[in-house]
Amino acid sequence: MGTIKNSPFKLDQFIVEEFSISRKPTKQGKIDFGINPSGTIDDTNKVFKLTLNVYIKDSNESFDIKITALGFFEFKLVRSVESLSNYFYTNAPAIIFPYIRAYISSITALSGLKAINLPVMNLSSLKEDLKANTSVEVISAP
Repeated sequence: MGTIKNSPFKLDQFIVEEFSISRKPTKQGKIDFGINPSGTIDDTNKVFKLTLNVYIKDSNESFDIKITALGFFEFKLVRSVESLSNYFYTNAPAIIFPYIRAYISSITALSGLKAINLPVMNLSSLKEDLKANTSVEVISAP
């Protein structure tokens, strides 16, 4: 049996910073979906703030959703910012995306129209964008 290691980071908090939705009682068309990731590393406090700007709409204009979600990760076991691995950049979005999916499903179910259930997605393609859009600064966590 292999040894199980603790992860060098953990999700501390998930926040929906902004959310907007418009819905029409029209048959849902093909879904168009996009995610723009960015991050801020606070090396002093060992915190990483992940921001995911997500948009979801469909070809029949039956809905248009925009959400900005924040995930605050602690990385106390990491010795330096440089030691944050590709594993982190790949997995941080995957960790908070289920919260976004659940939030959208719940809110849309309450709108009186059919709930919008996003599929489970492989977000590994966001890794390079997240790395490119990550800065280092002091974060004032909520």
